[in-house]
Amino acid sequence: MKIASLRNLKSFKENFAFGTETPISEIALALKDKKIGVPIVDEDNKLLGIVSERDIVSKLVVEAKDADLTTAKEIMTSKIITAKLNDDINYTIDVMKNNNIRHMPVLDANNRLTDFFSIRDFLRAEMQDNLEIKQNHKNVVRYQIMVSVLLIGTTVAGVFFDFFERKNLVVIFSALFLIIGISAVMTIRSNKRYNRED
Repeated sequence: MKIASLRNLKSFKENFAFGTETPISEIALALKDKKIGVPIVDEDNKLLGIVSERDIVSKLVVEAKDADLTTAKEIMTSKIITAKLNDDINYTIDVMKNNNIRHMPVLDANNRLTDFFSIRDFLRAEMQDNLEIKQNHKNVVRYQIMVSVLLIGTTVAGVFFDFFERKNLVVIFSALFLIIGISAVMTIRSNKRYNRED
């Protein structure tokens, strides 16, 4: 599953960002309402940094700065790990866990901010993906059982009513299991929702 699919699952549909001169008092209100970090961008929407609750506490509150007079560029974190829309979600979750970060900015080919996701968004997508895979596995097993029962039932009926010569039973059963195997493979390939990377 790619990061682009998160757009249908994210908690906040709108993308929001602030400029470098935005007062921290304004950013703090956004953090309170949305409970995620805030991306800081320039006039071309290129990502410059992130202001998180940790930044406010460690660089504003601890140093007793005035929230109305302090701007985003003064306390933002400039060294940022980013992702692309085509990046794999599971890989991105590992990156976030390994670097102990809770927010992931997503950039386009020109390094412009397109989305800003929290770790909750990624975990929600991972859970959704796992549910879909589980359902796909159930579908494959269900179709295999149906085809197997149908073919075996037909063969047994043929033997019972003496439709087949007994010397041909080995060939018939070999063909039977070959058909069951092929049908299982075709069922997986024809399942539109099945993710090839899984």
